[in-house]
Amino acid sequence: AYYGYPDVPVMGVLGEADPETVVTQLLDQAAAYDAVNGDRGVAPALHLIYAVAQAYETDDSTYLYRMPDELVQQYLEIAEQHDLLVFLDIQMGHSSVAAELPHVLPYLANPRVHLALDPEFSTPGQVPGTVIGGMDAEQINEAQQALQRLVEEQELPNKILIVHQFTGDMILNKPALLDVPGVDLVIDMDGFGGDELKIANYDLFVEQDGAEHGGFKLFYEQDAPLMTPEEVEALQPQPDVVIYQ
Repeated sequence: AYYGYPDVPVMGVLGEADPETVVTQLLDQAAAYDAVNGDRGVAPALHLIYAVAQAYETDDSTYLYRMPDELVQQYLEIAEQHDLLVFLDIQMGHSSVAAELPHVLPYLANPRVHLALDPEFSTPGQVPGTVIGGMDAEQINEAQQALQRLVEEQELPNKILIVHQFTGDMILNKPALLDVPGVDLVIDMDGFGGDELKIANYDLFVEQDGAEHGGFKLFYEQDAPLMTPEEVEALQPQPDVVIYQ
């Protein structure tokens, strides 16, 4: 997956170029994984930061800016043209799962659209970006159960739910996370840095914590060195989701 916000380069690779250029680069990167992935297939994806945490209080007190519908629709059309998955990421701010899901559920009725939550920016009582936030397993389970209802009611394929993590307390009460039918829960080892630290955190948050599915985020600019597809695929367990920011 390529992560970011359109036309905002500082937020990730997805925003560094026009959509067609981004898709070309994404498909090239996906092909590099397909070449070393054995019998597994690769599904390229666009990871859009749908709800962006702000450093100021918004009119609805959530500290969130939500992507305009016309921009979401533009990228859904691009995804249709190139047969890509789409992730809609919620940074949460001062909002809640219950308050934010109604904004994205209409998009999630599309079989190619999935959900991501970013506990880093869930900071009730504090300004997002000034501290590292966290979400309780109960909130994540609430999102899983909402996705499960959608899958059952709309007769959809499984929904993927990505939850980012790079510190232990970003997901509170983690053992309480549920294995919900119809939902593939991915713990994404987020954060940039050297490969030793990233691998150690992946081992801690995915392998040792017994994650249902593992995810791994890479940063083109900040990671030193940038791990190769061969190195990423050698992780145990092999990541089911790889995100480039």
